[in-house]
Amino acid sequence: MRSRVHQQRFFYGWVIVASGFLAQLILGIGSQAFATYLVPMGREFGWSRAALAGPRSIVQAESALLGPIQGYLVDRLGPRVVMGAGVFMLGLSMVLFGMVANLWHYYAVNLLGGIGSSMCGILVVSTAVNAWFRRQRTMAMAIATVGFSVAGILAVPLIVWVQSTMGWRAAAIASGVAIWLIGIPTTVVLRSTPEEMGLRPDGDEPAASDAALPAAGRRVSGSGMLDFDVREAMRTPAFWFIGIGSGLYILVQSSVFVHLFLHLQQGVGISLASATFAFTVLNVVNVAGRLAGGWLGDRYAKHVTLAIGSLGTGVAILLLALATSATPVIAFAVIFGLCWGVRVPLVNSVAGDYFGRASYGKILGALQLMGAPLGIIGPVLTGYAADVQGDYRAVFSVLAGLALLSGVLFFLVRPPAVPRRLRDDALSSAARG
Repeated sequence: MRSRVHQQRFFYGWVIVASGFLAQLILGIGSQAFATYLVPMGREFGWSRAALAGPRSIVQAESALLGPIQGYLVDRLGPRVVMGAGVFMLGLSMVLFGMVANLWHYYAVNLLGGIGSSMCGILVVSTAVNAWFRRQRTMAMAIATVGFSVAGILAVPLIVWVQSTMGWRAAAIASGVAIWLIGIPTTVVLRSTPEEMGLRPDGDEPAASDAALPAAGRRVSGSGMLDFDVREAMRTPAFWFIGIGSGLYILVQSSVFVHLFLHLQQGVGISLASATFAFTVLNVVNVAGRLAGGWLGDRYAKHVTLAIGSLGTGVAILLLALATSATPVIAFAVIFGLCWGVRVPLVNSVAGDYFGRASYGKILGALQLMGAPLGIIGPVLTGYAADVQGDYRAVFSVLAGLALLSGVLFFLVRPPAVPRRLRDDALSSAARG
């Protein structure tokens, strides 16, 4: 039992959560506003929908290819070094984005931005939070990732306003400077593990360490107390269901976000102001969804909640595909925002529950790499299909079906069996005891 003095001490893990929140905020500035630039850039340069959406596939490819390397680096060097480099590159990419003059330049700056986004993105934030929390892991991840939604609520409408008053180039350059001003101080306070500060996960007393827990409790699969290595994780069905289910969802989500404003303005026929309002509603509801996902995930079966979130996303996208006025668009925004929010803290938290802390970054990187092909092809194929068909209705209906399939895969996820290495260690310890 924790002492009264310890209970009153502020736990530094919540500083890590605050840093994650700000990191997700700056990621949202660079990522969520991307779709708002496509309409003015399309008018200025005359590029096709597929060409405009291409960089989003590049970002997905980079995130996938860099995932294992990034996981290795964050496990080896710690989140502070990796995130600091990412913040610098992401801010620089937005400044250069405001100076784009041709298509190759447009793709080059997005290539740089993709590397920066990966290095200060969800993998790094989740690895940091996973190291500091066990019992409150999902809620801690929920609070950290809310920053991404806050960017959609506050930053995206502001960026749209700057675009309409000062031009899209000024908006991009200002975004890059904001990323530096917020992100650089954020990285300074990051610490890799509670142990390096003489603390324990969740702020527990040293007496509540792993060694003090009953052996049975330490060996229960899904408890977060078992540290799988990458090879052991990849031998489990849970790894593959999580990876493929997440890959399908990333395909759907990235495709919708890249083409949302184009569909709302050109397909549904609503104004930029109305489209921006719907996007703001989506992100407001998303905040509530993330916090709800954090609360639910620490109390109920994570894989079931994940599945429900994916199924709800499919329903929302079908509403978007069939929308002919603002009313179903708002319904889409509410359902999509809620379900997307519920999923976000759960998908990385369940990996921590199943595979532990020691190799978490590497395992998360491997999961990203496995689902990568699905996320890479989504935005470009969606844009190509819309160019061929003349609108997004058919392709968005297909995306709705893929979201439903993602939900089915998450329903199939179960805690993995204890690896032989850990069973042998437990037997050896018992024999010595």
